[in-house]
Amino acid sequence: MSAVVARPAVVANAWRDLYALAKPNLTMLVVITAVLGFGLGVRDGSMHWLRLIMVVIGTGLTSAGACALNMFIERDIDARMPRTRKRPIPSGRVTPEAALFFALITFSWGFGALAAFCGPLPALLALVTGVIYAFAYTPLKRYGPVSVWVGAIPGAIPPLIGWSAATGSLDWGGVSLFAVLFCWQFPHFLALAYLYREDYRRAGFRFLPSEATARRTGTHILMGAAALAGASLLPYALGLVEAIYLVGVGLAGVWFVKVCLPAAADLTGKSARRVFLASIVYQPVLLTLLVVDRLIL
Repeated sequence: MSAVVARPAVVANAWRDLYALAKPNLTMLVVITAVLGFGLGVRDGSMHWLRLIMVVIGTGLTSAGACALNMFIERDIDARMPRTRKRPIPSGRVTPEAALFFALITFSWGFGALAAFCGPLPALLALVTGVIYAFAYTPLKRYGPVSVWVGAIPGAIPPLIGWSAATGSLDWGGVSLFAVLFCWQFPHFLALAYLYREDYRRAGFRFLPSEATARRTGTHILMGAAALAGASLLPYALGLVEAIYLVGVGLAGVWFVKVCLPAAADLTGKSARRVFLASIVYQPVLLTLLVVDRLIL
């Protein structure tokens, strides 16, 4: 009787571990931004629901596969850091072979769904995202802050997947969404990298512009925030949205730059945490403004 009861628990734990391999928070953000790109790309008023559903499924699966592949590649490094050593592979709950199989299957299914129902361009963009994330950004983490620039590329592509699925092409409207997410990642990730700098240093990662001084990192955080504030105006300049978005994102941009000013003057754990938390607030505010403005149009 106990074995019968235990079996469902084992299955449930196995599914939970596979779910963790997909980095669900990151994958959810990928799906949300892809859906946003799709919604903003629809200009004729007709929503192609099947294609939208496949954007959700396809980007979700390709993101899950890329994240699992990242965990497979970094399994030894994850075991060295307190923040990551409880992940499924270093903890021993999932074997590396099982994780690799999960990564390849989910990515292949997602790529196939995008190619079959959304077109070759969204599928190609998903492939580029996965390749850069797993095979460029992941190894470059050990060589210097160039990895932050490279990693910002796959982080900003998902809106282009949705946009190209809706329009069949890439144009400046989609590029403006890419630019917003690309710029957002610099203050967000540099603040996070500073907070966990000791863990990252022990693991051999070199994210920060300078190991000797925090001032350069703080300056880069402020520059990223200023670039983000400017890039956030592009959707309005290109006619994707109107005054509601402009006013909201303008105020949000001024607030975010103000939060980053103390970090530029004196980067400490406290100021870096404020930047990181503010970046988490800024992004959903911007995405909400895009949706609200578009619904009112």
